[in-house]
Amino acid sequence: MKRKWIKTIAAALVMTMLSGCAGTASPEPGGTAAAAWGDGASGAGTGGTGAQNPGTGGGTGEAGGNTGDGTADSRALGGQAPEGGTGDGAPQAEGTGDGTARAEGGKPAPIDTGAPEAYETETLYTRQENILPLSDSAAAWGISYKIEKVDYTESFGDRNLEHLENYLPNVETDSQGNLSGDFKYLFLTITFTNTTDEFQEINRNAGGISLIGASLNTLDWSNDVVYFDLYWEEGGPQQFHHWGLEPGESVTSEVGWVIEGCGRRTEADDTLAERMGSAGPYELYYHVKQFDSDNEGSYFIDLGVKVE
Repeated sequence: MKRKWIKTIAAALVMTMLSGCAGTASPEPGGTAAAAWGDGASGAGTGGTGAQNPGTGGGTGEAGGNTGDGTADSRALGGQAPEGGTGDGAPQAEGTGDGTARAEGGKPAPIDTGAPEAYETETLYTRQENILPLSDSAAAWGISYKIEKVDYTESFGDRNLEHLENYLPNVETDSQGNLSGDFKYLFLTITFTNTTDEFQEINRNAGGISLIGASLNTLDWSNDVVYFDLYWEEGGPQQFHHWGLEPGESVTSEVGWVIEGCGRRTEADDTLAERMGSAGPYELYYHVKQFDSDNEGSYFIDLGVKVE
């Protein structure tokens, strides 16, 4: 399920001006008014390829998305364009015939050099029935995932230090692999089972650690796998985190993530509490991913631990 979350970023508007006099346009094919970008806002000018006499409307500018008669064509990339212009090669807000961009009232239109621009990103939601207890298994792409054990701790314990791959910035460990600061390990012992009738080479870090908010909006919290108890030797040095499974075959393996605390995350994201319905602590879920862009076929196994 998808919905939208509005964010605001700063964007700079870059305007490319043409050389030459007003009312004069290049007679060469592939004129320059909107040929570079065709953004729908600067398309009122010289036509693109096929424009023979853009100043008088003789030809259709296909590359630039305008018609050569000074009227911005809505076919330009970016959607609807403001009408106006005289075909003199200058972008027009309201056509004046003098080659100057004008706003309403005849005054020169302001040039935006840093005003915020709104854009949309997708927020994923999940279904209540796709949230599973720890005792349940879940399957995706022909592989079943069953959590056998959960260990949420700062201590690395007696695990194999040679298999700890801590490449994360600002995450420090001591000589024994123990974490410090606002970080913890989440070690999950998982049984992976091939439920298909064909051999499958699986990726043991395909799942992730997620949060689910009060309105069932879903947020990836960590995909930072730093530990595998077993390396798959048949895959070579670049595929050690994979595993080969024959039909019906299983492998049980411990996989470890680094989990960032709520304090650090809320400092970096001041919308987190609003989106999740609280400032924490948050329940952690193992995300069995069916699709990357949609949670319709994904499952979330409640791990019974919280990030604080």
